[in-house]
Amino acid sequence: MEELLSARLREVLAGIDACPDDPLRLVVTGARGHGKSTVLNAIGRHYRAAGVPVIGRGDLAAATPVADAAVLLDDAETLAGEDLLKLVDGTPRLVLTHTPGTAGSIVSLPAGLPTQYLRLGPWSPGDVVRFSGDVLGQPLTWERAVSVQRATGGVPRLVARRLRVPAVEELIDQLQAELDGLGEPGLTYLVAAAAGGRNDLELLAVALGRPRDDVSAVVEQVRAAGLLAADDAVPPIVARTVQDHTSVDHRLTVLVRMLEAQLGAGRPVLAIVRQLLHLGAAGALVRAGFEAAAAEAAAGEPALAFDLYAAAAHAGSSRIRLAPDWARAAVLSGRLDAALQLGDELLSTAEPEARTRGALVAGTVIARRGDLARGAELLRWSADPGAARLADLAAIALGETIDDFPDAAADPVAAYGHVATQLLQGIRESVSGRPDAALATLLSAADLAAATGTGDLLPDTPAALTALVALHTAEFDLAHGVLERAGGGERHTLLLGWIAMLQGDLATAEARRTEVRRSDVRLTPRDELFLHGLELGVARRGGTPENVRQHWRTAYEAMMRQPVDLFALLPLGEVLVAAARIDEGYRVTVHRDRAFALLDRHGSPVVWSAWLHWAAFHAAVVCGDSDTARKALRPLAATTEPGRLVPALAAAGSQWLAVLDGSVEVEAILAAAQLLNRAGLRWDAARLAGQAAVRATDRTAMVTLLRAAKQFPVGSTAAAPAASAAAEPPALTPRERDIGRLVVAGHTYKEIGEQLHISGKTVEHHVARVRAKLGVSDRRTLATLLTGMLGETS
Repeated sequence: MEELLSARLREVLAGIDACPDDPLRLVVTGARGHGKSTVLNAIGRHYRAAGVPVIGRGDLAAATPVADAAVLLDDAETLAGEDLLKLVDGTPRLVLTHTPGTAGSIVSLPAGLPTQYLRLGPWSPGDVVRFSGDVLGQPLTWERAVSVQRATGGVPRLVARRLRVPAVEELIDQLQAELDGLGEPGLTYLVAAAAGGRNDLELLAVALGRPRDDVSAVVEQVRAAGLLAADDAVPPIVARTVQDHTSVDHRLTVLVRMLEAQLGAGRPVLAIVRQLLHLGAAGALVRAGFEAAAAEAAAGEPALAFDLYAAAAHAGSSRIRLAPDWARAAVLSGRLDAALQLGDELLSTAEPEARTRGALVAGTVIARRGDLARGAELLRWSADPGAARLADLAAIALGETIDDFPDAAADPVAAYGHVATQLLQGIRESVSGRPDAALATLLSAADLAAATGTGDLLPDTPAALTALVALHTAEFDLAHGVLERAGGGERHTLLLGWIAMLQGDLATAEARRTEVRRSDVRLTPRDELFLHGLELGVARRGGTPENVRQHWRTAYEAMMRQPVDLFALLPLGEVLVAAARIDEGYRVTVHRDRAFALLDRHGSPVVWSAWLHWAAFHAAVVCGDSDTARKALRPLAATTEPGRLVPALAAAGSQWLAVLDGSVEVEAILAAAQLLNRAGLRWDAARLAGQAAVRATDRTAMVTLLRAAKQFPVGSTAAAPAASAAAEPPALTPRERDIGRLVVAGHTYKEIGEQLHISGKTVEHHVARVRAKLGVSDRRTLATLLTGMLGETS
């Protein structure tokens, strides 16, 4: 095998080159195929280059080692003990290789001479990259190196062969020739070891059909062939070769024999059943194995558990008996439609216990999809104490007031019920005006759900509810942290996108949106609304009215499919503003009124109402309805609740209205913009300052405000032109501002001319002057910049 020299070996070789006459005692250990012979060859080459005679194993019978020779012996454990002892006593330069776990031993070397030990292990992906580039002269990507390392288990012999062949099938053909030399026992061992039995002598004896004392000889035979990794694991490339080389009947016989033994002893069967599932095995014993393996996989691999339950049902197991655990696996693996179908099957049975389990499953899934009313009905009917708390939570989200709270339980409460109680308490605290207490309670629920694995079995994950309340209070860092700790999932990814968008980081928001779009999972109606609301929000902040119009239809449809509740107010707000921008406001009136009616039933809690009032304010501004805008702003200005968000929105809204009325008070605007920035709303802060700058009639005020706008960086391409404005920005004439607003609205030069009673050529002339002033060349960039400067759009 070509050489890949480790740092430790290079030190040894450097010592030989520098002082070849110095004594050297080195023992090289490693499994077959890990390069022991390669190390001996390298050492021998360096000794010969230094003029030192080299005696190998084949020379021992014909020559007696001399004092100035270097003795290099491969597989020293196979030498007779007395022969090895003679070499040790009389040879100052001695290098031995040894395979751990093989018969024979290495005698103790004299204590007076220091001995070095070099252990050869599997190669890492970095080793694979270096070997391919430095030895084979073939540059290799990291991804390719990782793939090769995993396929070969990092066994150097297999890595080298895999890199030399153009296709994996060719290597499999080569390895099949080696498998022929193993015979039936060796092949059987590889089948059993690949199914997780390599370290279980009892199970291997069952698989081989031999006494336990005979197993070691078979294992040693396979090791000697260099087909195992250092820990006797079967590399995937070898396992695949075994699959291609052995008959299905042979593998089934071995695996079923192992399965019967494991089931009889009540021991784990998942590794064996994986293979049987792949082979399409059937029969009563296999069916029992499917069920047992599904229970093993439920927590760590719910998707596999779902497939195993399906296989058991297909093989004849009762669907009703499997349905509760099968549905749980479906929920945990994100297959909500399948879980709902299983819940409905349970609800259709005559058995009371099955029906209550069906109500719990169906209620959970329906609520997670967004229909809290129907979900709460089923959860209550299930009579589960924890489910009753979740039903109360859903009722609060729908605008009902739940005054009573469960008494302390006489018996210990399972994690599911405790998490449900904490979620209910947290949401109640949020609607009663105690956001800090609500967040603390919800965070505790999220931590407990993560520790106990109950989060995915609830109508919504505690992490998502915590992040939602945090978003409504502009606690963006807290929301981001709890979602990151909770891990992936479409709902969590969407909320991370919302965090980025509200903070003005449109690039990250777009990346999160794309991540969800690329997933193969079918989104629930609630997640669809959050996705399309995110798209509208990004388009509103970074694009033109045409971008908003492009996403309007799907967002409107998603809104119509999702009933109004507390947990869907954020995307509803974006739909309100978008509808106003494209003159479709009348289509969202009913949903808007229902949302405010729901909030009114709770006393308009500021935690949940602030963003919706802010959205209604902007929708009114877009429509030019100052009275409605002032009405929307009034609840924000009247609140005395502590926090950063509401005071910032109230101050900014007040200045926005003043600017639209032609009053530009620089200090007040800058103070309001700073409040927005401190609340994390950088895009809104930059927009307020930019809008005020364009409407300022005093040039000094315009310069000050535009400079201030540049202090609120946002991660959006739309903000780049505004952020790069010159220190002395150009002033637009009233006519140029009128034309600019119509450009932003997406009108053609001809349409603008008709509205302003001037010719299209004159419009083109004015637009050319605006482009020259702002330093832009294309219409899209011009519209983007004007969007950030002019005040009518939001």
